[in-house]
Amino acid sequence: MKGISFVRIGVFAMSWSALSAAAFPAPIQSAPQQESVAKVNQSASGKVSAVSNDGFSLDVKAGDASSTIQFLTDSKTKITGDLMVGATVTVAYRTDENGRNVAKAVIVQTNS
Repeated sequence: MKGISFVRIGVFAMSWSALSAAAFPAPIQSAPQQESVAKVNQSASGKVSAVSNDGFSLDVKAGDASSTIQFLTDSKTKITGDLMVGATVTVAYRTDENGRNVAKAVIVQTNS
């Protein structure tokens, strides 16, 4: 008789813990998802307003609004033509994880 009561107590305890676990689940901690800040395959066109050793500024117009975008250049940047102030260019670029625009290719448009 004592063996049955221990079995009943064990079954009751296991059932109670299973029900408690289902009713009050432990919060699951997941690693926060990092949003990819880096963007690839973007382009812009406009007039060059400044040139330096490691980049340039581009004045871009959209309708009546205009803005200036800063670009970095590195050893991987392919520049076709003479990049100088006043030149009209098209830039293929990506935005890196720090929010900087890195030029991948710059094509200087010629007036023909």
